[in-house]
Amino acid sequence: MRQDVLFLPISGPRGASSRYRVFQFLPALEAAGLTYQVHLPPAVSGSGLRRLMTSLHERREIGDLAEAAQVVFVQKRLLPTSQVFMLARHNSLLFDFDDAIFTSPTGDRSWLTQRRVETRLKHVLAAARVVIAGNRHLCDYARQFAREVIHLPTVLDSSRYPAKIHIQATEIVVGWIGHSVNHPYLLGLAEVLRQLAARVQMRLLVVSDRDLKIPGVLVENRRWSESTEIADILRMDIGIMPMPDDPWSRGKCGFKAIQYMAAGIPVVCSAVGANIDIVRDGIDGYCVSSQRQWNEGMTTLCSSADLRQRMGAAARERVCTNYSLEHTVPMMLGILSRFHESG
Repeated sequence: MRQDVLFLPISGPRGASSRYRVFQFLPALEAAGLTYQVHLPPAVSGSGLRRLMTSLHERREIGDLAEAAQVVFVQKRLLPTSQVFMLARHNSLLFDFDDAIFTSPTGDRSWLTQRRVETRLKHVLAAARVVIAGNRHLCDYARQFAREVIHLPTVLDSSRYPAKIHIQATEIVVGWIGHSVNHPYLLGLAEVLRQLAARVQMRLLVVSDRDLKIPGVLVENRRWSESTEIADILRMDIGIMPMPDDPWSRGKCGFKAIQYMAAGIPVVCSAVGANIDIVRDGIDGYCVSSQRQWNEGMTTLCSSADLRQRMGAAARERVCTNYSLEHTVPMMLGILSRFHESG
């Protein structure tokens, strides 16, 4: 059956990147009359011959599906170069990415792996009719190889996020949401949090897949769940997003900050990457670059419910205007329709 768009996401909807970069747009595509098919990567198990056979089978499957599609939308997958060239010859190929996949969080890839990643990424960037990137840093990288690059931030459905009403409270909840792989970023803020806890009655709410402990800080750990994450965010008075200033973090798209802000919660975040564009310092919260600034920003917000309410309201308005699904759907439809019509 002929399809307008074939989506090749990096994961299913449980993966945050694919959920927000692909799956949340599908209802809008249907409403606009565009047909699509989503092909998920196989669950690879085993090694050697079994892995090779799985790869060959998927390659044939993608080839067959692509024959029936006008546009192929590859979301962050680094397919073999020969397959990329095949897709580019027969379809309007679009490539979307929202991480600095040209590097790694720890920078410990082997030389061979790094070489393979860089080669595949450069080839797909060059072969794609258009590259869609999640922040300006990624756009700058892509422009070295791509013919056209479009900045499309990672967004959310702001209508799902109620606005928090900030009240004067005896205990302030400072919140962080994220995967445990990023716990070291939060631990890097341990001394600031201890100093804050010595002056203010506060609790650190960590919404993650594993528990975190910081001596000298009252920590409440809650397991992340898609069904409860918004309710957990609304329990926060201040949302924090610490990150190091390194190549991997500069590729991040600031989604934690966007989630906090959508719920009307002021943010204190590292002045790194997309955070600088998303959070207006002194308006939606504070973008900070030192331990002293972290301390000052959180102390100031802890001291005033009126300030948290004012900044939270400004933050929510900014997300609804610039980082909401409603705002971004027309951009996505415009991209897909343009290449669908020309394909």
